[in-house]
Parts: sequence; structure tokens; C-alpha cells
Amino acid sequence: MWNKPYTLKEGFAIAVGLLLTGLALQMMVGPLDWDIFAWPGNIAVLFGLIVVLIVIYLMRKRFYFCSFLTTMKAAVPAMLLAVVLTIVMGLTKQVPSDKNPADPIGITKMLSFWPFVLEYVWMTVIVGEVTIHQLVEFKRRRIPSFVSHLGLFIVLTCSTLGSADMKRLKMFCEIGKPEWRGLDAWNNVHELDIALQLERFTIDEYPPKLMMLDRRGTPQPAKKPDMIIADANGGRLGGWTIRIKKYIPDAMPVALSKMIGRMPAGMMANIRMDSLGMSRNKAGYIPSKTRGAAYAAFIEATHGKEKRSGWVTCGSFLFPLQMLHLDNNYNIAMSNPEPRRYASLVDVYTKDGKAEQTEIEVNKPFAINGWKIYQLSFNEQMGKWSEYSVFELVADPWQSVVYAGIFLLLAGAIGMFLTASTNKRKETQQ
Repeated sequence: MWNKPYTLKEGFAIAVGLLLTGLALQMMVGPLDWDIFAWPGNIAVLFGLIVVLIVIYLMRKRFYFCSFLTTMKAAVPAMLLAVVLTIVMGLTKQVPSDKNPADPIGITKMLSFWPFVLEYVWMTVIVGEVTIHQLVEFKRRRIPSFVSHLGLFIVLTCSTLGSADMKRLKMFCEIGKPEWRGLDAWNNVHELDIALQLERFTIDEYPPKLMMLDRRGTPQPAKKPDMIIADANGGRLGGWTIRIKKYIPDAMPVALSKMIGRMPAGMMANIRMDSLGMSRNKAGYIPSKTRGAAYAAFIEATHGKEKRSGWVTCGSFLFPLQMLHLDNNYNIAMSNPEPRRYASLVDVYTKDGKAEQTEIEVNKPFAINGWKIYQLSFNEQMGKWSEYSVFELVADPWQSVVYAGIFLLLAGAIGMFLTASTNKRKETQQ
């Protein structure tokens, strides 16, 4: 071992040595803090890395180890261990960047795990040396390979060093009130150069479902609960035949509706109906567009000669849920509706004078002045009557550079595929 020329044995020895060194660092100093690479630290590190790579390449004729970096014997072990660690990261639940690892070793925070970092640094050095070598020994037929290696180098360096400059903030916006402050993961307040004003929140919901609950509130059967869509005709639950006689998407208890009709407008915000009030609501439910209306259904349940009928509702912030009592052990309840789509109509203002109105929904962010604004959540207790939205604002100044690297990587891969196909066709013709 360590006899020239080096083989895969030496390549694996270096990779395993870095792995053990990383474990020692992990035990001594803890996870790597990427915040130390925030601007301008990251650009200084990147510049320093490029200088070191150039120096190593210039010394490749004097030191065999420097020339070994551009061989497959060095690249294969580095890639193999990096892939193994990446698979481990994919198989373990990772904690957020602002949290400590959930395990004693640190693999639940893999991006800050020293063995992972060192293996990827080693692979980046190899990719960088190969890129420089292909540039110095330039040949037209190697252009796709050069472009691919250059793209990979850009992705490896800029996606990691640039992560320290990424800003991820939460903004809580109430209807009609402009907001320009965001909270980071540590609940620190940041004043931004953009402001949002929520104009309207809308939500599309799946119909709620009917289910059977035992005395502990556990859906039945426990392993795989049976459910009936509330706007259907009916079905069977736990041996009971359920028929849905009436279904109201926006319903209000009759007693509460009468109370609201006699209540001064200034006291509306304080109205609530408790379980005692619900027990006295003998008149059932009526359609209503009043804020706080919820799904309700009048159902009939039969089991042999036994028959039960009554109203069920999932309730809202104005009134609690209501179940149909079957016997001493079981009840029929209505689940809360699940959101299918929700979005916010917002006015967006910037310090440089821009003003735009747009609708932001889940997985369809709005981009302005380097920020991407995502619909994150809403007041789930109030459901479709929510009066505020929670947005996530993300700024990643290195993102365009990383995308450029990915484009070069893909372009190089396509070029290598086409070149290989052309060469194979020429060999066949000969």
C-alpha cells in the first residue's frame, strides 16, 4: 500500500481516514455551524478554495499525490462514501437547521455532520482538480465532460456555502392590516423591505366524513376506520346502516341563529355556544352564510330493529361538534373537513415603490425583489373563516448560481450521451 501508482486501496484509505477524522471532530467540537460562512465569509472561502485547487494542480508534477486527485482511483471511493452518507441522510429523520441533533452521533443533522462535510469537501476537491485539468488540457471532444464537471463543482460549492445567506422568515398577516415584519426560527423580529396586506383568504375543502367512535373517541375499527363521505347518500359503519337525510354545507344551530339575530353588531365577536346550549338546540340546523357556519347533516342509523336519528356536525369556533348517540359504547361523529386548496389575495408593497396584487396559494409562490413568498398556513381553528394567513418568505441570493450549475451539469450529461451515441454509430459503420 502507498506504492506508486496508487490504486483503489489508497483511495479508500483516504476516504475512510476522512470519515474517522470527521467522527473525531464531531465528538470534540460538535456539529459544524454553517453560519460562520455567511457573507462575506462564503465568498472568501470559495476564492481560497479555487486558489488552493490551482496551487495543487501546479504542483502535480512535483508531488504524485496531487496528480492522483484527477484519477478514477481517487474519485470512485470518494463518490461511494458520499453516496452512502447521503443514503443514510435519506433514511433518517433530519432535524431543522436551528435544532440540535436528535441522536448522540449527529446523523440526524447530516448537513452539519463532520464526516459528511469532509467527504463532500474531498469529492469537491477531486471534481475541481478534474475541471482544471480538462480546462488546461482542453480538447473539443471533452467539452461535454468539462461542462458537466464545472456544473457539478458549482453546485457542490455554492449550494453549501450559499446556505448561510439563505433567509427563511414567517409573516403573520391579518385581513386589512399591512405587515412588514418577519420572524426567524429563533423568533427574532426582522424588518423587511417588502410589506404584505391580506385582502381575502379563501379555502376549498373536501366534504367531511362520518365515522363511528367508541367511548374513548377512537375511530372504529381501530386499525382501519370505516368512513362515509357526508355529502353521499349513506353507507355502513360498524354494522349500522347510515342514511343521510339532509346535508347542509354552511349550517348554523337554530338557537344560535336566533341569538345572533338579536345581538348588537359590536358584541358578535363574543358569541359562543357551549355544549349546554347545544343540548338545548332542539330545532336542529338551518342554512346560513353567517361567519362561523359549519357542515351539518341529519342522519338515520339502523341496526336490525334498532333505529337512531339526529343531527351531527363537526362544529366550528362558534359552536362545538355534535354526535349521534347509538348506544352506551358508540357514537356517530363528523370529522373536520380537510383543505383541498387554500389561497390568499394580498397586496405586495416594496421600498422601491412597487405595488402588486396577487393570489398566493400552496406550492405556487410569488417572487419579488429576491424574495419568494409561500402560503404556509392559516388559523385552523377558524377554518374557512380564518382572518389571517401565515406566509413563509425565503431569500436565497445564491439560488440562481446553483441553478446555473445544475443547467451546466445536465447540459454536459446530455452532451456526453450524444457524443457516445455518435461515436458508437461511427464504429458500427466502420
